[in-house]
Amino acid sequence: MTAPEQQRPNQPPNTKKIILLASLGLLIPVFLVSMAFLAVNSDAKNQEKYKQQQAEMIARIKAREAAEQQQAQQQAQQQADANPAASEAVAP
Repeated sequence: MTAPEQQRPNQPPNTKKIILLASLGLLIPVFLVSMAFLAVNSDAKNQEKYKQQQAEMIARIKAREAAEQQQAQQQAQQQADANPAASEAVAP
């Protein structure tokens, strides 16, 4: 037998090592659950911000479309006002 084998024939397991492993066994799942909880909360906040940004974009698009329609109506009105005068001058 070698010297280390003679020193540990019936020695109980090291209690510090067992306590360390047990605490790690408890802390790792707690850490994982807390990280999952934080991820869910952050995802909910991101979804809320995304919906708000999407609503703002839709509002801007509608405003731009309304402005384009108004501008097209004004141009059509101007052309209608200009065309009868031109057609009257050519007609007689």
